[in-house]
Amino acid sequence: MTRPNLLLLVIDSARADHFSCYGYDRPTTPNIDRLAEEGVRFEAAYSESSWTLPASFSLLTGLAPREHQAEAVRVLPAGIPSLPEVLQQQGYATFGASANEFLGPRSGLDRGFGTFTLAPQQEFWTRALYRYGPQRVGLADWGGRALTGRFLRWVGEARQPWFALIWHNEPHHPYCARWPFTRRFLRQRMSIPRQISLVCRMRRMLSIAPAMTARDLADMTGLYDGCLGYADGLVGRTRRGLEARGQWANTAVVVVADHGEMLGERGLLGHGRTADLYRPLVRVPLIVRAPGSLEGGTASKAPVQLADVAQTLAALGGAEAGLSPTAAERLDLRDSASGSGRTTVVTEREPMSEHSVLSAKKKSPDFDFAPHLCHMTATVRDGWRLIHREDGRHELYDLGTDPNEGRDLASTEPARLADLCRVVEDWRARAQPHPATASLTKRDDAIVEQRLQDLGYF
Repeated sequence: MTRPNLLLLVIDSARADHFSCYGYDRPTTPNIDRLAEEGVRFEAAYSESSWTLPASFSLLTGLAPREHQAEAVRVLPAGIPSLPEVLQQQGYATFGASANEFLGPRSGLDRGFGTFTLAPQQEFWTRALYRYGPQRVGLADWGGRALTGRFLRWVGEARQPWFALIWHNEPHHPYCARWPFTRRFLRQRMSIPRQISLVCRMRRMLSIAPAMTARDLADMTGLYDGCLGYADGLVGRTRRGLEARGQWANTAVVVVADHGEMLGERGLLGHGRTADLYRPLVRVPLIVRAPGSLEGGTASKAPVQLADVAQTLAALGGAEAGLSPTAAERLDLRDSASGSGRTTVVTEREPMSEHSVLSAKKKSPDFDFAPHLCHMTATVRDGWRLIHREDGRHELYDLGTDPNEGRDLASTEPARLADLCRVVEDWRARAQPHPATASLTKRDDAIVEQRLQDLGYF
């Protein structure tokens, strides 16, 4: 039997409830909607983290953040196999393209890719040119168009079977999509000076949050939706390119996000360590099209996570035995499409370092940092969701009756709260750092910290 080509499309910062195939009232994702009609849409998919670095490690290793230690060591240890590596060992040609610098040589996540490329907008000499000029007014993107073109040129010459990852950064703040998408979903007219002003302000999301007006939020949401629509257009361009080359029919496709985005809920914007762990931030879109393996046009309510993507793609390529063991449940999404998912979903977030807090307070003195200074763990089990904080300020929600997390039941459901707290304690006891991380030094990487500041995390 011919092994399928494997295509992993990641859309950074894409929250599930802004995809039209997930019920959004704007037609933001027509190309991805078409994929969903041909595959399975997972309605209860969660990220392992609230920001890119740990989430991307989980996506490409099948390990939880507590195991791969990405936030502490900042690099993929040589002893932890990655998805492209295990597929490469099975004879797959491998290609990686990223518009997010965290996914690349600096973190070691380029390992296993026979060809790997960063977006031209990430190059040192061109970054400032794009950032302070054409990007702000919709004349340039985050590099997704260039990466899609590079992939299609590569795939035209690649031997089969192949595995490819394309990491799109378009919906990442500040929200800068190319025309005509940049203004396609605005609720009201917006002048170019206002757009430029908003884009500049979104470089510091913490500064905007306390003084955010209803008009600010409406405009930012419209710009965000335009970025999502632009990323969807790139997905469509990728499909058409593969169809033209006769390679679409035998290609399994996964569309997923590394995390979501806060768009004003609870006064929070963006993502990262100061955006908490509420559902809009950690619930992600996940669509799997696997010809011959999955019935098209179905939706699954099975709880799943990013690490399950690594397991599934490795299994499709006959390489699942190459991934590291994990304390988490290991699922093949093909089984979860019509059956049960994880018993327990776990998302974790490390506290900000002292250096980061001091720096952030100087730039955003009006932002309330108190809720974000401790380690946090969010878990979903039996339809209930706990946000566990080490300082004891837990929150508990019944997702069956309150999917938007509007009623905190921590004080009225003490037995349920205690049970889920035990689940978190059990997880922390079982999920230990991978042995390959033992020899690495935990560090606050100055380059990474500066990159986070440049992206507006603090």
